[in-house]
Amino acid sequence: MSRYSLENYERYKTVKIRPEPLSQKDDVSNRGLFDYVSFSWKELEPARGEYRLEAIQEALGTANNPILVLTPDLPLWVKDEAGDCFAAFVRKVGSHIDSDRRLTAVAISTLAGSKEEWNAYVDSFETQTLLADVQNDRLIQHLRERSRGFGLLVKCSEENWIECCEAFARNRLQKVWKSDPVVLHVTDAVCGPHCRREAYRWHAALSNVDMGLGYNLTLRRLTYPETVSSRGSLPLRFWFVNTGISRIYRKFQLWVQLKRGEISYELPLFAATHSWLTGDLVHNEIIPLQDMPPGKYTLSLGLFFEDRSYIPLNIQNPHQDGYYEAGTIQVEITDEDPLMNIWDSYDPEGYYPLEDPKLPEAE
Repeated sequence: MSRYSLENYERYKTVKIRPEPLSQKDDVSNRGLFDYVSFSWKELEPARGEYRLEAIQEALGTANNPILVLTPDLPLWVKDEAGDCFAAFVRKVGSHIDSDRRLTAVAISTLAGSKEEWNAYVDSFETQTLLADVQNDRLIQHLRERSRGFGLLVKCSEENWIECCEAFARNRLQKVWKSDPVVLHVTDAVCGPHCRREAYRWHAALSNVDMGLGYNLTLRRLTYPETVSSRGSLPLRFWFVNTGISRIYRKFQLWVQLKRGEISYELPLFAATHSWLTGDLVHNEIIPLQDMPPGKYTLSLGLFFEDRSYIPLNIQNPHQDGYYEAGTIQVEITDEDPLMNIWDSYDPEGYYPLEDPKLPEAE
């Protein structure tokens, strides 16, 4: 270590954690695959007003990233105004299933392509992601007029991939992936080179074939102090990297756990995870600590969805219940909190904030 290295000028001793990524054979994930949960109208409403929607709930329990498709197969009881009847059926299904968080998305399928049918999806699936066919210009325009966000369903093959690219350009859909998922349905028996290349350009999140799509989150570095004060402050500096091609679309939150024996503290952080896309993801935060008994604690971190299921990280660190161990930290009893405003005048990674230059005094 050089005499001029940063460590010789530290205001407080820090621990720098740089986890090793999982080997390729250990990083087994199917998060980039989806299953259709497809039901026909005549199957779910065999008689007018008689609904059999329990089958949808059962299918959601076994499907991987389920996407709901309601196929407009006419029941025998439909005589006229079929489009309006199908719209009423969609509203009934939406009121029954909209709050189910297991559902990844709902593909918009209609009988006549009418606004009444489209509005039924918009109005009844308020919390779910709606998927519009990338080549359905009228539907995309209608969703935009309704100010309703939407994802894309791209049915692509080696024969029509150029038409899919033209649809993206024609409707200015290149940035849809930043807010809603792009779902790729490969219609060929195997995914060809053109489909694969364009899927990466479209930032596709899901596909019906295994292409390594979706997100892949790893922790590149975590920096925190060796010692903190009970009822004091804990400065944390995270550097995550999403090496996948799409973002994480479900809401999630960053948590830290401090554990010593049977004593455990779970601390939520205010990371702006809703804006995390791909590439480098940095979050710095100073969090207040509770009144903690002194001693050495294990510091762990985790990323959790709203249902408390966790996001697997591509690191080799041991983990339990979604928390990945990072290192240890010493908690002491002190009369003051030296770390409360430490970043106002010092940056542990080498940048020392300077006072902004003042305006020259007028003569």
